Amino acid sequence: MTTQWFKLEPFFEMQMRQRKTTKKVESTEDLDKFDELTEENQTRVNKALENYLTEREKPKPKVKRAKRKTKNEDGKEKKSTPKKKKAKIENEGKPNVDLFAGVNPECTPKEAAKALLKVAEELKFNLPKDETDATIRCGQQLMGNKTDGKFDFMKALKSLANEMQCPEKVPGQKAKKKRPAPVAAMEENQGLVECFWELGNFEFKNRGDKFKGINYHKVCRALAGLDFKVTSGAAIAKGKKKVAGIGASSGKKIDEYLETGKIDRLERFRVGDFS
Repeated sequence: MTTQWFKLEPFFEMQMRQRKTTKKVESTEDLDKFDELTEENQTRVNKALENYLTEREKPKPKVKRAKRKTKNEDGKEKKSTPKKKKAKIENEGKPNVDLFAGVNPECTPKEAAKALLKVAEELKFNLPKDETDATIRCGQQLMGNKTDGKFDFMKALKSLANEMQCPEKVPGQKAKKKRPAPVAAMEENQGLVECFWELGNFEFKNRGDKFKGINYHKVCRALAGLDFKVTSGAAIAKGKKKVAGIGASSGKKIDEYLETGKIDRLERFRVGDFS
């Protein structure tokens, strides 16, 4: 196998113009001998790769196509009938019950945090197990939704629900459809596939780390495409049986799951610990 050399920025610009079906570099694990680069060059590559992935995720502007004019049998143009607008339903998306009835919006931050925590617990939010940590999370959302000295409890509740990834638990809120994890070619690997898919979703939505989110989803798709049962993460992370897109770090998480049935980082994410 020969090594090909490219200038850094033009290389990723070239990838932006390539077809979707063309194999691309989406992770440092796709680069041969990346670990042998100097620390300075590794940083440059990581920065360029992150910029490329960010640009690639940006939505492309839609090009409006001109509508074809249709004609009647006598050759005259048909008049288009305007679409009827749906009447707006009042109170749509609003809870029927005042969840914070009797709570003073001008109360102290400590009292407000306790009130918000109580409602969140009653609605069975995915809160941190540690009560102090859960109270701090509530306080942060309240301080971000305070105007003219008054707390907006409903806005804080919705923000907290989004942070805890359970917006559907707020009364009146419609649950957003979640993209399901890919289906594994080997049923025995489905548990691993779903764990890495969920890890990627947490990185995107809760930690805002697109780079890690994309990498986790790439590992997920690589595992889904395997036609054999995974019995060792280390074995498919390097050596003759290495699977493209799976590196040493992912291999360790795979072994952790195979040994314990769970991944510690994912378990912490599930209870709201994103440190």
